[in-house]
Amino acid sequence: MWYTLILSVVSVVFGLVLGSFYNVLIYRIPRHISLVNPKRSFCPACGHQLKWSDNIPILSYLLLRGRCRYCNARISFVYPIVEGITAVLFLIAALVTKDILSMVSLWMLFSGGIIITVIDLQTMMIPDFAVVITAMGGFLWAFANQHVILSLISAVIGFGIFLIIYLVSKNGMGFGDVEYFGALGLYLLPYDLIWAVLFASISAIIFTIPMLLRKKANRKTRVPFGPFLVLGVSIAIFLGGRI
Repeated sequence: MWYTLILSVVSVVFGLVLGSFYNVLIYRIPRHISLVNPKRSFCPACGHQLKWSDNIPILSYLLLRGRCRYCNARISFVYPIVEGITAVLFLIAALVTKDILSMVSLWMLFSGGIIITVIDLQTMMIPDFAVVITAMGGFLWAFANQHVILSLISAVIGFGIFLIIYLVSKNGMGFGDVEYFGALGLYLLPYDLIWAVLFASISAIIFTIPMLLRKKANRKTRVPFGPFLVLGVSIAIFLGGRI
């Protein structure tokens, strides 16, 4: 009981801290801003460097009422959402896994997925470093669950299928999706790929229906597929009894 409680608290705190760091990555990477210069976070509106008290996950956002202390510009609600979701997913991983390696590998899956989801939705780009995080977590997951060879086969099959779709389709899919699904395949067994793609496709269709109804999209409109890929793979892992 005490072990579970301590692990849960550590997972939530660690998730909140990393979620705050992921917000930095999400903002800086697409804009080609160095991660070390400036070292401290700053307000996107006025550029003022923030105090440590302005960077407490979720709490600072609430205390500041969602506005910058210095210029009163509105702070994006994405920041506390990323921090909160990271903490919740880290907690779920801690509660459903049976060993530390599996827990950490799920943390890496969720971390890559969160970063990719926000960046892909905002910019239609999948950053390579998040794909690498996912691949490393996938190898760790395969090792912890003793199916490294099968996971490598899944990764090759997944990468190959999406590569063919990428080459055949015209602007229908970015190469980042191909790389990402190859990395995600390391979390799956070969027959799980079918379910992962199915769930990802269904969720993507549901996402685009409102846009189609409002005539803000058509058949040629590109859809950020990264968020739905990680959702499909996560569902496949849970429903496939891998945990």
